[in-house]
Amino acid sequence: MPDTYSAHDHANRNQAEILASNHCACFGCYAVFPASDVTRFTETKAWCPKCEAFSTVVGDASELPLDREFLEVVHDHWIGPQDWLDEMAAQTHAIATAVYRQTSTTMDEERVRPWWKFWR
Repeated sequence: MPDTYSAHDHANRNQAEILASNHCACFGCYAVFPASDVTRFTETKAWCPKCEAFSTVVGDASELPLDREFLEVVHDHWIGPQDWLDEMAAQTHAIATAVYRQTSTTMDEERVRPWWKFWR
């Protein structure tokens, strides 16, 4: 398996390589997509069209594998495991769903503007 340093090198200053590729992958979000989907570059570093990360996109012109297993290895080396982020997102979701109380928009509008019912 190619090393993660090679992947990092190919993810930086890679505009020409991305334009010469048919497919690309992002080791930030593990997405694989056509190279034509990459339309944004910052200082010749490609932005991922899925997660909008930059310096994480590699193209098949680099001859690196674009499979999930390799992307996970590169991700864990350069970005690090994200278990803490998943846990924090789950906790935030639990708090948000406990606090959020759905109300009827129609009911709120009728309370604020009693004449609303005549406009239906």
